[in-house]
Amino acid sequence: MGRKKKFDQNLVLKQITQVFVRYGYEATSMDNLVQATGVLRGSLYAAFGSKLGMFRAALAWEENELSDQLILIAMMELSARDSQIKRMVQIWYQKQNATQVTMKLGQLILARSQILGVDSDEE
Repeated sequence: MGRKKKFDQNLVLKQITQVFVRYGYEATSMDNLVQATGVLRGSLYAAFGSKLGMFRAALAWEENELSDQLILIAMMELSARDSQIKRMVQIWYQKQNATQVTMKLGQLILARSQILGVDSDEE
């Protein structure tokens, strides 16, 4: 019989989400996730299966405060090659107002690229 989880899954999902939002999916390493959560690599793999499984769990997590940022990462880095992520993004999109989501995602892109808030005279 397997060992019981010895961590708070909601807290770990919050920490995982923060790491993916900070670095993006591709640039996030397992070391980043282990360091942020304090959970051993083997326990993370046992709970989520893979780094992709961790991202999917974070995206599906209903208490996710950073879901818009995670959606943006999913759209830019994963949805073209992962059908499950693509479906999750499609379901999210269907629940949104198209005009508002376009504006929101545009603002997130500008913020992530550090364009928002930068004086246009700086070069």
